[in-house]
Amino acid sequence: MSSIYEISDDDDSFSEPQNLGKKELSSGETTVILSDEENAEISILTEEIFSSDDEVLPVVELRNRRAEVVKKLFPTNNLRDKPKQNQSSHPLKFKDLTPKPNYSYDSNKKVDSLPGPSTSFMSPMKPKKPGYDKMIGGVTVNMPVEPYGCQIALMSKVITAIKTKQNCLLESPTGTGKTLALLCSALAWQHSESSRLAALTAQEYFSRHPELGLVEGAATVIGSPEKVPFENFTRTVFGEKSIYDKPNETYGRGGGDGAQTQWFQKESPTDMVKIHPKRQKLNPEGEGSSTPLKCKFTPPTTPTKTVEQPAPETPQQVRHLYSLISRLQLWTSTLVYCSTPTIYYGARTHKQLQQVIKEFKRTSYCGDAKMSLLSSREYSCIREYDRAQWTSKNDMCRECIKTSSKGDSNCKYYDNREALDHEKLPPAFDLEDLVNAGHEKAACPYFAAKIMARFAQIVFCPYNYLIEPSIRSSMQIDLRNNILIIDEAHNIEDICRDAASLSFSRDHVLNALKELDKVSEYRYQNKENQDYVEKLVKTLRNWDYWFTNQSQLLAGKAVNNNEVDHIWQPEHFIQTLNNHNIGPKQYPEFKQTASLFCQKLREDPRTLLGVTQATGSLIESIDTVFGYLFRSDGKYTADFTPALVKTVVMENSYEAGLWRRTNYAQKVAKETLELRLMCMNSGIVFEGLKAARCIILASGTLTPLLSLYSELATDFPLKVSPNHVIPKERVWVGTLTTCPDGQPLQCKSTDTSQVAVQDALGAAVTWVCRVTPHGVLCFLPSYRLMDQLVKRWRENGTWDKLRQLKNVFMESRNVKDHNEVMEDYYNSVETDKGAILFAVFRGKVSEGMDFKDQQARAVITVGIPYPNMYDRAVQAKVNYNDKFSKTRDLLPRSEWLLVQAYRALNQAVGRCVRHRGDWGAVLLVDARFREPHYTQHLSGWVRNLLGNNHFTFNGLVNSANSLESFMQNMTLGEIEDI
Repeated sequence: MSSIYEISDDDDSFSEPQNLGKKELSSGETTVILSDEENAEISILTEEIFSSDDEVLPVVELRNRRAEVVKKLFPTNNLRDKPKQNQSSHPLKFKDLTPKPNYSYDSNKKVDSLPGPSTSFMSPMKPKKPGYDKMIGGVTVNMPVEPYGCQIALMSKVITAIKTKQNCLLESPTGTGKTLALLCSALAWQHSESSRLAALTAQEYFSRHPELGLVEGAATVIGSPEKVPFENFTRTVFGEKSIYDKPNETYGRGGGDGAQTQWFQKESPTDMVKIHPKRQKLNPEGEGSSTPLKCKFTPPTTPTKTVEQPAPETPQQVRHLYSLISRLQLWTSTLVYCSTPTIYYGARTHKQLQQVIKEFKRTSYCGDAKMSLLSSREYSCIREYDRAQWTSKNDMCRECIKTSSKGDSNCKYYDNREALDHEKLPPAFDLEDLVNAGHEKAACPYFAAKIMARFAQIVFCPYNYLIEPSIRSSMQIDLRNNILIIDEAHNIEDICRDAASLSFSRDHVLNALKELDKVSEYRYQNKENQDYVEKLVKTLRNWDYWFTNQSQLLAGKAVNNNEVDHIWQPEHFIQTLNNHNIGPKQYPEFKQTASLFCQKLREDPRTLLGVTQATGSLIESIDTVFGYLFRSDGKYTADFTPALVKTVVMENSYEAGLWRRTNYAQKVAKETLELRLMCMNSGIVFEGLKAARCIILASGTLTPLLSLYSELATDFPLKVSPNHVIPKERVWVGTLTTCPDGQPLQCKSTDTSQVAVQDALGAAVTWVCRVTPHGVLCFLPSYRLMDQLVKRWRENGTWDKLRQLKNVFMESRNVKDHNEVMEDYYNSVETDKGAILFAVFRGKVSEGMDFKDQQARAVITVGIPYPNMYDRAVQAKVNYNDKFSKTRDLLPRSEWLLVQAYRALNQAVGRCVRHRGDWGAVLLVDARFREPHYTQHLSGWVRNLLGNNHFTFNGLVNSANSLESFMQNMTLGEIEDI
């Protein structure tokens, strides 16, 4: 028969029957004291259980048996002091000042000295984390898998860089676990630093408040590195018996003011004890008090004698220490949060960030370290977008979030943005998770992510958010003393130059003037805006005059590729600006008005009714780039190349016929006049990143490293480039140097236009598709060459042969079609027929996309992808480098072009093998690879595997070390493994 025994916790005393003497009954480490009434009830129960016709047991035996009964009645030792699973236990209790050998308390005995604070200032004991712990650089790093040697080397450099505040270059081949190593090492140091700062703070508090030494566990709580205050240590709620008895969700702000609370019951299983928490009795002063900190030992009492309690347990001192510990823990958490650097992790695209967050989810730090993910409105806005009404989502957002007098906006998602927080999201979430949660909670993911970033230990975002000053400002990213990790940083030079470059047309200026003129018309409604708006209008009118006057420089010049241009020397360009009152003398006033305008546009767009995002971006861009141009009295003027470009485009213009039955089309020339201010010095923008504690640039292909130091104008004392983890026998690397007829196979731009070379390339690609299972990638220097090859192969039958062997796909130029092409390709490679995908160097496929296992068993690269010398920016850059190669230690023209070419080549080759168990082949097609000069800049692992594997077409097909034999061996081994 089951029964429930109820024990009141209204009284702290729990005595044995008089005939058994007064001793406390212990269960484990927790002391249980019973009242007289409860003791009598237990005594009756004990007699019933142990009654028999046998002789009476000795008293000693009865005591032992009764102790066992009590243990059975309290299987969790003490339900209040030992919570159920998944319920945090309280680390605080008063020091036991009672002598251990005796069970009586001598109130006259003096204590010569009080125990000091615990020497352990770390957070409460937690279960051992899963995975593998490695002590690296004095920091314990936990990895979810046994780390490779190259990962340990990489993590060692990362921790050293963070500890010593030095910058670091990390080149780790694809498949070596670079991302996981970056995350674990940075997060491990961050956790270690939080614990260290918390311990130092706790020690300082203990030196100021020696009375804290009376409380065991105080150091643990105060020294907790958690950024969120420990909820159990807020002010005492009226009627709360102990800190383990929690009221409703409003708990934590009550006091002795009669606040209403709801109490819960802790129900034990069948035959267990059911405890009814009750309100604490009033203290002598009549206030509701609680005794949340239990003594290790409570002296036994009798009905006729009250034993004096130790001084630290009086209600006044309890409340004082309780409140003090709570405040100190909150202060510690705040200090640690403000002092511990935040990790900013940037990658090129959100697709890459999705892979990074997937790795973050695997770590043991996920959950302990809060994260956030920043994105643009284009990706994260969930409000329905009407293209007919709004020119962009930015304009829609700015217009809809205007707040009314009641404080509400016209966007329910924006008003509810705080409903989406870390508590509503999983510990690791990507952009898709964030948007889905926004739909579920009807909350704006864009603004919610910005709010969460303020309280996050690690923030993920596209790396242009970190590099471009205007985006950093709008996203409220502060890099000072924080850790900056830029993954896939092989294009960092180009990204920095682009961030300081500017291109805007006269049409942009005229559109901005039209909008600002309308704003200035509202003189009475916008009195406060009138001054700076009129100043901006005046500046933009000067720009309009500048375009009109400078257009004469293009008269009579030849049109090349629908463009005609004029390039100034920087000092001459500055003179033209001075002539139109938009030069360095007028810039400080413009900067002030532009900053005020952009701030108003972001914070209070109601005062700028009708102003679009395009106008705001134009003014902000002019402010940013010309700020670089005029900085430090023109120190960087020579680092810019200004060009005036007129683009002529023939468009169809339709006019209605006389009877409106037909439309007559005629070609109309549309001219666009544009200023392009091209930055040649990456260090100008990179200078703004140096406020970070350390900068870590990582990529699978940073080689060659020659230009990074000089181009970024930054020291990188630490660098590491480990070997690949994939066994050599699982990767085949070779070159093709001749055509089928034995002629050298040169793949320069002038050679690839020849029919013989195009036919040779077709034969090589066809043969690779014939011997390679599943997926093949083929990278070409340009879309133009791709179109030429397809046209020729359709003529000579090569295209039909390819389609018989593989499903054929081509990289698309626009994002929407590209995603569809990639989805079809991934589905096709899984079939027996497989697929081939033609792509271009520096395109969407060559950088950042993941092709693992069957998706890329072979990678073909055609030629060496030098930058396009017809590109105006490339021409300006090589001229700039030739001019300053000696004075600024820049690479001369030829070496700079070589570096750019091999960065793109190495990035494409990295698509081949993606993890240790993968396998594949790389075929470099070009006769120039026979010369050491053209292989020294290949990634180290590619160069080591290449060796002397230079093949003629006949040798590639028939040699013992041919690609075909490698494919057969690996395919057979894969079948045997299955």
